[in-house]
Amino acid sequence: MNDNYVAGGYIEAWCTKCKLELGHTIIAMVDNVPKKVKCNTCDGQHNYRAKPSEINRTKLKNSVRKTRSKGAIYEEYISRLTGGDLSKARKYSFKENYQKDEILDHSTFGVGVVLSVIQANKMEILFKDGTKLLSQNQ
Repeated sequence: MNDNYVAGGYIEAWCTKCKLELGHTIIAMVDNVPKKVKCNTCDGQHNYRAKPSEINRTKLKNSVRKTRSKGAIYEEYISRLTGGDLSKARKYSFKENYQKDEILDHSTFGVGVVLSVIQANKMEILFKDGTKLLSQNQ
């Protein structure tokens, strides 16, 4: 690192708001090292970062991956069990009894697949936006 940095000086840094490496103005120094910077593009102020945080990048990648896989699993289940014909879906009622791999149509969550019957009165359903625990046989 260049030891000639001064408050008010220019430095390349990772902008936490823009998510890019951009030109910044040094706001604060600690022991001759830039501590706080201001992005010259968005005017955001944050701690100096030479490169993006690996922790944040890993979290972002994993959350995107999980979202995609939920949607893909849901689509695969629906396609496999119905062949694309959603008319086979039964209207959900907590009074009814459902079996594993049965398709149901919930008034709030939409079309779902029974993943498992946990107890005689509880089941886990996969909907497009994730899994839900619903009652049955009440």
